[in-house]
Amino acid sequence: MRARYRSVTWRGQSFRFQYLPPDREGTGPLWAVSREREFIGMMPCPTEIPTKEFDTRAYQWLRELLEGARRL
Repeated sequence: MRARYRSVTWRGQSFRFQYLPPDREGTGPLWAVSREREFIGMMPCPTEIPTKEFDTRAYQWLRELLEGARRL
């Protein structure tokens, strides 16, 4: 996926993923994730994957994060 931004809708809410290039320490690539302009986390994901696979990973990441938060 070559895009630097990607939005997905999950359970009626829009989430924005913004690519952050690897830093000097080799961390990355990461995607900053926000909902309604509020930062909610960082998703690790390479940029060299098809868009459909990125979306699948994004949905899985959101499910794990948000459903896990409800259990607390």
